Amino acid sequence: MLLAALVAMAAWLPFLYRPLTADEGGFLMLAQQWEPGHSLYGDYWVDRPPLLLWLFTIADHLGPAEATTAGLAAPGLKLLGAVASGISVVLAGVLAGQVSPGLRSSRLTTVVMAAALLSSPLLGMSAVNGELLAVPFVLLGLVCAVTAMRRSWGWRTAALAAGAGASGMAAALVKQNFIEVFVFTAVLVAVSHRQVPRLWERAVTFAGGAAVTLGAAVAGAWAQGTSVPELWDAVVVFRAHAAEMIEASASSATAGRGALLAAASLGSGAVVVLVIAVATVLTRRTPLALPALAMTAWELLAIPAGGSYWLHYLTGIVPGLVLLVAIIRPDPQSGRTLRYAVAYTVAAALTAWASWALAAPQVTSEHRVSSYLREQARPSDGVVVAFGHPEIIAASGLDSPYEYLWSLPARVRDPHLAHLHGVMAGDSAPRWVVVRGDSLDTWGLDADNAQQYLVRHYAERVSYGDWHVWQRR
Repeated sequence: MLLAALVAMAAWLPFLYRPLTADEGGFLMLAQQWEPGHSLYGDYWVDRPPLLLWLFTIADHLGPAEATTAGLAAPGLKLLGAVASGISVVLAGVLAGQVSPGLRSSRLTTVVMAAALLSSPLLGMSAVNGELLAVPFVLLGLVCAVTAMRRSWGWRTAALAAGAGASGMAAALVKQNFIEVFVFTAVLVAVSHRQVPRLWERAVTFAGGAAVTLGAAVAGAWAQGTSVPELWDAVVVFRAHAAEMIEASASSATAGRGALLAAASLGSGAVVVLVIAVATVLTRRTPLALPALAMTAWELLAIPAGGSYWLHYLTGIVPGLVLLVAIIRPDPQSGRTLRYAVAYTVAAALTAWASWALAAPQVTSEHRVSSYLREQARPSDGVVVAFGHPEIIAASGLDSPYEYLWSLPARVRDPHLAHLHGVMAGDSAPRWVVVRGDSLDTWGLDADNAQQYLVRHYAERVSYGDWHVWQRR
């Protein structure tokens, strides 16, 4: 188990100084400046809960971001990703030991599978996102929940139940759709009401742990200038509006990413393991079968519900796969089939990891834009990137007077670009505007007024690929 965890952590070493992705750069920006401001998180807005930004704050203290020849790198953030992967593998082993005591082969299969999937670039590995950072909290919550339901009632059991609730809430405070611990526990309580004594005491203690964690997070966010109504709007209400926007207006790139996501789920072996594990669990029922299947079903629903189909969404099925594989008590035939499937995930992870690790970082158009801004801009200049790619702003060393660093919030919350128009025409007008494409007009947006203002008051200075850099006249 420890060896597998070390392997999962070591898999991150070649990527310590790889350029940051859009999410990584943007979340670091938000974490670095989060204090009372005019938006949700300081001066910027994003549809994520607060614990994610606190984790990025920790990453920033582990090692600050620095410019490289291929873009902005943050080794401290990659180290945090490595630690999250290692802890998740250890917890997968602990969980397997609890739900299948005495079955060493089951524990070994579970641990190897977890290490392979968490080390696979086909599931978004090498980029640190909310999914990866939420997985250890989910697995810890499952460990605590299973243990609390099996022990006789006492203060230790109460502490475990509270810990399960706290861990489950922490996962949701990293990525709001990671509510697996609550789904698992709810079904487990429903199917165990006749077998487990003092069940409601355990359930109430679980809820208490979750409530205390939520209260602490809300209070901490409020102290940094983020209110409860703002959080609710960002992590719940916005997601419904975003789903409507994507369904009504999304470009063909979204469908392309969906096809890539499906191919990655097959190529990584995750779907193969899932199908075999579900079939085996259905034919050889165990007491945890229904809770595990319900939890996995939620994870599978959450992937397409995100709407954008990024590869790291697949990390969300790792806890479900871990639990399903851990509870299996296979016969010789199904056990052999499962081991073959896990062996395939290992081979797929090694192949993908080698190709990613050995490939030299490419100097992208985004990096050329940020390098140009670093060379030409004054420290007091502002920059707006339309739309998305906050890693450009982070790498440029400048600030943005426009609160929407990601494209989806801009499309949903500023569809007519009235706010952007006001920013460009206001006292804090950015000296630089970076536009992807020939104009601000893109899917889901009515950009006429903002585009006219841009043409009148800004002049295009340089272009790199599809990116055009405009400077205020």
